Amino acid sequence: MLKKAVVQTAALFVLASAGTAYAYDVSLKPFTDVTNEDWFQNEVYSLSAIGIIDGYSDLTYKPEGTLTREAFIKLLMNANREEAASGSGVAGAPVDVEQSRWSYPFVSAAYERKWLDFMLDSQGKFHPDQSITREEVASIVGKALLDAQTAEARNSWTLQGWQNEKNKRNFADSDALNQNLLPYAYYAVKQGIMEGDQLGFHPKQSLTRKEAAAIIYRVIQTEVDTRELDTVGFYAINSYPAINHMPLLDQVTFGWSHLKYETPGNAQLETTTTEYHIPSGWEEVVQTANTANIQKNLMVYYGEKTLKDFLKDEPAQKAFIQSLKGVLTDARYGFTGVTMDFEGLMDATSAPDYSQFLKALKAAIPTYPLTVTIQPDYYYKGYDLKEINALADIVVLMAYDFTHNDSKLPSAPLPLVNDAVKRTLAFVPKEKLVLGISKQANQWITANGVAELYNPEIEAVEKRLASPGVNQSMSLPYFLREISFQDDRGSHDIYYEDTASVDKKVWLAKYYGLKGISLWYMGNYTESDWALFDSK
Repeated sequence: MLKKAVVQTAALFVLASAGTAYAYDVSLKPFTDVTNEDWFQNEVYSLSAIGIIDGYSDLTYKPEGTLTREAFIKLLMNANREEAASGSGVAGAPVDVEQSRWSYPFVSAAYERKWLDFMLDSQGKFHPDQSITREEVASIVGKALLDAQTAEARNSWTLQGWQNEKNKRNFADSDALNQNLLPYAYYAVKQGIMEGDQLGFHPKQSLTRKEAAAIIYRVIQTEVDTRELDTVGFYAINSYPAINHMPLLDQVTFGWSHLKYETPGNAQLETTTTEYHIPSGWEEVVQTANTANIQKNLMVYYGEKTLKDFLKDEPAQKAFIQSLKGVLTDARYGFTGVTMDFEGLMDATSAPDYSQFLKALKAAIPTYPLTVTIQPDYYYKGYDLKEINALADIVVLMAYDFTHNDSKLPSAPLPLVNDAVKRTLAFVPKEKLVLGISKQANQWITANGVAELYNPEIEAVEKRLASPGVNQSMSLPYFLREISFQDDRGSHDIYYEDTASVDKKVWLAKYYGLKGISLWYMGNYTESDWALFDSK
């Protein structure tokens, strides 16, 4: 089934007036010299999406190019999310890295951690613009990784562990390695960060940009693999098919209510109309959540233009809050918290009104944790993130619906998701922030030179993927499944949030150390998706 898409028209007007959908300060174009056949493709595009590496103005990455010492140090410090030196000179730096040099904050931070001692010459010079070798990279990375271990683990490794690894690897050119650096270099090898080939480790060989991408990605992965995320599932619309997956969640949010505001001075919580209503058979759903022993939030939705008027209507707000409190405290449901999903506030003048409303709501239900959903702040200026952070226990960033018809920009390209997360983290700490993921597809059908946008059902997209005559691949840098085919209606282009693209957003959330992810909505997620969440 195809649904004609109704996208965020106001936001799209802003984009259209700018003349292009690529008005965001992120790269949304692929590299011309990194292809599907390249073993380092995933690493390059993943790091590019989170802003760790850059390409060149001609849209090339130049994978065979080499890196300077200072360039690699910057990559490593950014990958570790280490604080760079302020430039005050207090931390110190090699004598040939002045405070005015672009790399000073990164080199100084690494120097302070004593990761660079072996790279300094007899005069204390670092030679920042010299090409960095594989041996130097292995040693720096090894030092950085060992620093994160306990003193006991470090001592065990430097005394004997590295020798066992050396014997195990038996690189043909192991004698060419600096003997003083062996404990550190072999630790990087042990952790799977670097490897050799049938000819050896090639310690004196300059590091290429493609190797750098792989190494930095693996460094990040060592941290990502240790992190856990809370999973919040939105049980809304047609989610009954996913009911048995509730044990995989930490919290279920029931999309069973919305604000009803039709006349000034009066409003209430509505639970019987629209797609956001308490369904028949709700008892089974609640009991399943209880058996799974997970938190149960009630979601309150509203996205009408009259929202800004409601936020100035104090009598209506008081009536609504009382109505909400009555449902929230109804023992039959056993709700443990509330999620406010008030969408579409684009005018900054609405921000203080919304904050004041949240204060009144929180005061009325002090024992119920408050979750607030927010939209990316590029166009939605009616949310004071600093105030929301102060009021909310959890903030869900709906990092999707970037869809733009004319340019065929899909809902959630990874570079834009990343940028939205970074902007939000300026106001909301990672421990409180949940990354919202929307399982959806955007389909453009082009006939007679005119393209129309639709939102197909997930089941239909999955069937299409299994059909003959369909071309599909992971679209980069979007990290979304791209599907194309022809039929009597015209040419079809679909961008789909499949399991692999969902997995990459989970990776992004772990990279930033966020509190968790949320799934909108549970009924859209496939068995493959649920298997992914089970494995995490």
